[in-house]
Parts: sequence; structure tokens; C-alpha cells
Amino acid sequence: MKSPTTVNRNLERRGAMLPMVALTMVILFVAVVFSIEIAYMHMVRAELRTATDAAARAGAETLARTQDENAAIDAALAVAELNNVAGSGLQLTRDQVELGATQLGADDKFSFQPNQFPLTAVRIAGDRTQNSIQGSVPLFFGRLLGQANFQPTQTATASSSVRDIALVLDRSGSTARTENGSSRIEDLKAAVQVFIDEINTSSPSSTISLTTYSTNSSRNLPLTTNFNTIENQVQQLQPDGFTNIFQALQQGSDSLAQDPNQRRFADKTIILMTDGNFNVGGTPVPSAQVAAARGHQIHTITFSSGANQGIMQQVAQIGEGTHIHADNGDDLAEAFREIARSLAVLLVQ
Repeated sequence: MKSPTTVNRNLERRGAMLPMVALTMVILFVAVVFSIEIAYMHMVRAELRTATDAAARAGAETLARTQDENAAIDAALAVAELNNVAGSGLQLTRDQVELGATQLGADDKFSFQPNQFPLTAVRIAGDRTQNSIQGSVPLFFGRLLGQANFQPTQTATASSSVRDIALVLDRSGSTARTENGSSRIEDLKAAVQVFIDEINTSSPSSTISLTTYSTNSSRNLPLTTNFNTIENQVQQLQPDGFTNIFQALQQGSDSLAQDPNQRRFADKTIILMTDGNFNVGGTPVPSAQVAAARGHQIHTITFSSGANQGIMQQVAQIGEGTHIHADNGDDLAEAFREIARSLAVLLVQ
């Protein structure tokens, strides 16, 4: 049987531990609350960055395509509102969309010059502050931490860009096959016409080279600003042979890196199209890696159910570009149009 003294000592120890346990629980609670708020703030900042980037791109693309200042501002505002920030679409005022130009500095970096003509760039000043349309962003546990909200800001600038483009097109025997009533090669010719028309409208300062391939690839045309010659060459394509994507991608990259007409400060882009699978020359992945090491962006387009979408997705990923699959001629034309429009803008800040 415990003595009264021992019982009293045990009760004293328990009594002394209770404040420590309570303090520890409070500290843990505050730490959890703080980590939740920090994670939420990071997420909202990322959302704001995405929204301002998208708005700047949309504004610059529309400005280059339409040459209409109001249309560019409208496009930027509309796209911003399509992107959620803290649970709702980002709303901007027209004053938060600036038009101007970009200037290359001695450090080879671009800077935005507001109201400088010719207008080629759009800068977005996005924010969720107390003075913005939607106000600041409320925090979940802000009042417990002594701060009820936070006010993130983000700027983004996009400019219609100068690009050297390598078109790399499949003319293998499989392009002779009929797809939904028309041959794939004829659908390709029509799609390239759409691409050229779009480039003429939105990015006329671009230069384009043409490489076509089957069992072997051919450099049909070096980089040129005469887009009519590109169209004429494509119209003359005839299907034959196998599919050597490895060699074609390599030659397309060479046309951007070694062509005497390539421009030092132009962005380099390869558009690689196929309707099938590589069956000679091996996987195009090594060629994609070489192109990426040269700083060449690679967009890929697959056409038809027989096309190897997996490998072309991998090539696009290596080249930090996009992959689009087309099931029919209309889809193919839209794929080329979408890529052409994306080439018209460059995110510079």
C-alpha cells in the first residue's frame, strides 16, 4: 500500500505535466495551421503566375494576328478570367494590360518598353490586393496568426517572337492511304497551306525550312522568307518508302543550327509530323536530345490511328514542345494552325 506521501508526489508530477502537454499541443496546432497557410499561399501564387502568363500570351498572340490594340486587351482579359486564382477566375482592369515592345539588352535579356511602336508585346500586371477588383486573398486561419489575408502580385510579358522554323514532314508510303475519303498526303498539303497562311498573318518575320522524309530524308529548302516556295514544294510531294524519323529530325535540327540564313537571336522551332511509326533508322529520341541540347523546341503531330503517339509525345517532351494527335484532315489542319499561333508569341518576363 502506497503511503500518503508517495500518492501526493505522483499527483504533483501529473499536475506539473499537464501544462507542458497543453503547451505542446498548442505549438503543434500552430505549426499545422502555419504549414497549411504557407502551402495555400504558394498555390495561389502559382495560380496567379499561370493566369498572368496565359493572359500575356493571349494578348500578344491576338495583337500579332489582328493588329488591333483593343482586341489584344480583350483577349488578355478574357483568358485571365478563364484561369482560377484562389477559387475564382482572375479579373483584371484594362489598365492592367499594357502594350509596347521588347528590347534586347547588352546582357542578351529582353525588357519591356511600354507604348513603344511598333507594338509587339503585352505586359500583364496581375494582383489580388486590397485595391484589385476581387480584393485580397483571405486566409483560412489568418486571424489566429494575426494576418487575415495576403496580397500576391505577378507580372508577365509576352511578345510576338522572331522564329526560325524547320518543317519536317512525313512523305512515306503510308501517306498515300485514304483517310475518311481523302488521302493523307492531300490532307497534309492542305494542312501546311493553313500553317503558312497563319504564319503569314501572325508571325510574318519568321523563316521556314522544309525537310521531308521517307526511307531517307531530304532538305527540300533552306530557311527562307519566301513562303510560296514552301507551299510549292509541299504540293509536289509524292508518297513512297519507309519512315526514317531519326534522320529527318536530325536534318531538320541541322537546318536551324547550320543554315547560313539562321538568325542569332531567333527562337528555333522544329515541327515534326508523321502518320506512322519509325521502321528504319531507329528511334528518333537521340536526334531529339541533340536538337534539345542545341536549344531547339520540338512540336510533334501524329496523324492516323497507326501513328506512334507514345514516341512522338516523348520527342515533344524532350524538346519542351507540345504533341497533338489528329484523327482526320480537319484535325490535322487545326493542329498546324494551333502550333502556328503559339509560335507567334514568346514569354519574356
